[in-house]
Amino acid sequence: MLKKLLIRGSVCLLGTATVLTWWTIHPGKSQSNSSDRIPPKFENGGNRLNISVETSAPATMRVEFTDHNKEFSSQEVVETWEKIPVGSRSWSVDVPAGVGGYIELDADNPNVGDTLMMQVSMNGEEVDQQSERLDHPLEPDYGFGLQDYFEHYSKAKRQMSGAGSEKAQ
Repeated sequence: MLKKLLIRGSVCLLGTATVLTWWTIHPGKSQSNSSDRIPPKFENGGNRLNISVETSAPATMRVEFTDHNKEFSSQEVVETWEKIPVGSRSWSVDVPAGVGGYIELDADNPNVGDTLMMQVSMNGEEVDQQSERLDHPLEPDYGFGLQDYFEHYSKAKRQMSGAGSEKAQ
């Protein structure tokens, strides 16, 4: 459990460092937008992404949208998030093919014994289900959360079952 938590924390920190580095050194206009609401539809839609969560601590749900149909230099990243209270919550987002990104559930100031559960499905088929329990106090600068990454949300089932799975651990 601690090893998985440390790996996930490291992946989150590495991803954050990579994004901050990119924002600092890339030329031109920013290609990133953000919103404090997860939208019911992204661009023209076409596929149904469902996310269900349950948390015993207040948390932040994040869903990123990157259109991988565009060239890397013109890809716009839309980062969305919502603060959520203790309990269950779900989102259904209509997303077009070729759009992917990170899905993260992070507990805000968790205590020992707190739990997180996240279930992701695409077009009615379960893609991933994760749950964790915080067994030890967090060390400074560590977080408690769950994360998935999908190159294309519409191909999430194939990505998770394929040999080259890019699921964040």
